[in-house]
Amino acid sequence: MKVQFENKIMSSLLLKVDNYLLREGEAFTNYSGLFYPVNNLYNNYHTYSAPFKQFVSDESVPNATVMKQVYVNGVATDVGSSDLHGINHFQGQVHFTSDQSSKVLSGNYAVKDFNIYLTNDPEQKLLFETKHQINPKHPQQLSGLAPNAQPFPAIFIKNMGGQNQPFAIGGLDNTSTKARLVVLADSNYKLDAACSLLKDLRYHRLPIHTDLPFDAMGSYTGLNYNYTGLVPEDGSPLIEEVRVSKMSMIGDFNRLNPDVFSAFVDLDISTLRAH
Repeated sequence: MKVQFENKIMSSLLLKVDNYLLREGEAFTNYSGLFYPVNNLYNNYHTYSAPFKQFVSDESVPNATVMKQVYVNGVATDVGSSDLHGINHFQGQVHFTSDQSSKVLSGNYAVKDFNIYLTNDPEQKLLFETKHQINPKHPQQLSGLAPNAQPFPAIFIKNMGGQNQPFAIGGLDNTSTKARLVVLADSNYKLDAACSLLKDLRYHRLPIHTDLPFDAMGSYTGLNYNYTGLVPEDGSPLIEEVRVSKMSMIGDFNRLNPDVFSAFVDLDISTLRAH
């Protein structure tokens, strides 16, 4: 099926939230560390993972170390050389076309304070049933994170529906999209900081982006990703309302993990569309 407007707006919201937290909140930490073998996700590729995810891949974030090389036995290796196929910043992984298990792999990268995910899971599963694993406090561990791990602090973005309403003669509609951000933090300080930044998104435009410089595996292959340099489609949606609900005000609070600080951030997004 072809990509539809709902697909575009949710992926663009993920990019917007990620960029805003990183740029305005400086929500990242620069690290150096080793990569470790993990189960290969793709045929003919050997995958190695850091103890962290997600890495910053956005060139527009000041002072963030965007990883573009892997050190193989201490030698800087560019993508496309020495069997290095790509760097997956979202997963904290590197992909090689040959086995590198006898070599020492390392890199320099910035780790996000909040991982950003799209989800269809119900809120109760995210809050009460998911066993959250925190990104480690120290860069060196004896293994990398599993490919399916979703460590927190994290923000899960969920499409909550919407509707089309006639706006003008000629088929121009106002498309209302409702999105919910489930914010999971490891401290009340981080939760308040993230919610404060997200509240400031009110009246921000949400550029719809379609083309990203990553391959089918989501990997960097030599083309830089710069959020502010992407060319958006015309008619950018407007974030009209932002509402924050702290979990202590919602009820069923006793079932929450006491080490996880949670909030809902609900967005109302309006787009004028001709179709």
